[in-house]
Amino acid sequence: MAQIEFPVFSDGNAYNSIGTYVSTLPNQGAVVQPGIGCKLPISPALSTVNGQGAPLCLRYVRYNSTANPSIGAAPGPVYWTDETFTTVSGVSTESVGGVNMIAGCLLINTTNYPGSYTGANLAKALNGNWCWIAVAGFVPGVTSPAAVVAGDTLIGAATNFALARIPQGTQLTNTLFARALSTVASNVADMLLGGFDWEF
Repeated sequence: MAQIEFPVFSDGNAYNSIGTYVSTLPNQGAVVQPGIGCKLPISPALSTVNGQGAPLCLRYVRYNSTANPSIGAAPGPVYWTDETFTTVSGVSTESVGGVNMIAGCLLINTTNYPGSYTGANLAKALNGNWCWIAVAGFVPGVTSPAAVVAGDTLIGAATNFALARIPQGTQLTNTLFARALSTVASNVADMLLGGFDWEF
């Protein structure tokens, strides 16, 4: 799949960038080609920052959910809804292949999005529009199930924007989403998405 050297954010960064979908415009209003990926640059000056050696890889997609559940207070998983691999939903049952078609991590959330949006209001603003999702690399503070500790495997789950835990040393049962890098605290944990496969 194609990639671009630098992402284009409509509102500053991947945690708050929502591009308006317009069916009559070229690329339906997308600021870059739908489905395109990018790897955020590494800053040599930040060599001691968490995630420095695991650069964040993003993909530009349309978030489009029939149920349109409330967006959470932290990044959470989304699923491919069709075989174009350009459209996602936070609802696994809207996926083309259930929990195994986990696409990446929706970074947009009520904590990072500017203003005082409720989860329902942010879902309304996002639904049907363009955004960036993380598909590989280090993501701090991802929505996490209880009892997660560093080293656990995270997979898709039936609950909206949620993950299921596979304890360290237990056989993988579904598509690998991430490895926990920290113990869950306040319902979130730091995660390494997609292992160390950062090429598109």
